[in-house]
Amino acid sequence: MTLSQKKHTYLILVILLITAAITACSDIDKAEISQVMDARDRAISHQSIPEYSALISTDYNDNNRGKINVVAQMVSLFDKFERAEMSSYDRQIRQLDESRAQCDQSYTLKVFADGEWRRIVQREQLTLTRNSTGWKIISGL
Repeated sequence: MTLSQKKHTYLILVILLITAAITACSDIDKAEISQVMDARDRAISHQSIPEYSALISTDYNDNNRGKINVVAQMVSLFDKFERAEMSSYDRQIRQLDESRAQCDQSYTLKVFADGEWRRIVQREQLTLTRNSTGWKIISGL
């Protein structure tokens, strides 16, 4: 390999490392986002609309549904079922820019009604935004 080729290879490596550093989610951000996702599991498991609502951005917008629609959907779910238990796992978090991140995760939602448990297992992709109060879910519910 010539000196010119080595310099070119080195330059490409530096660019790739800088790009990875810019788009990487810091450990602190990942921990904060994981806390939001864990709080969502708890809010659903406790059937707490105030806790659930606090995790969703006022700017939530997904398929023409805003925060009010998403919270109303959860109220309806809680009304239909006596109990709910949610747990998420296999979580992957990546930073999209300074104030947005994406969380891909699987979850198991168990609901109890009419004397029996029903179980839903799905994979989801949520987008979060950081504001002055921390990370909030902005789409994907």
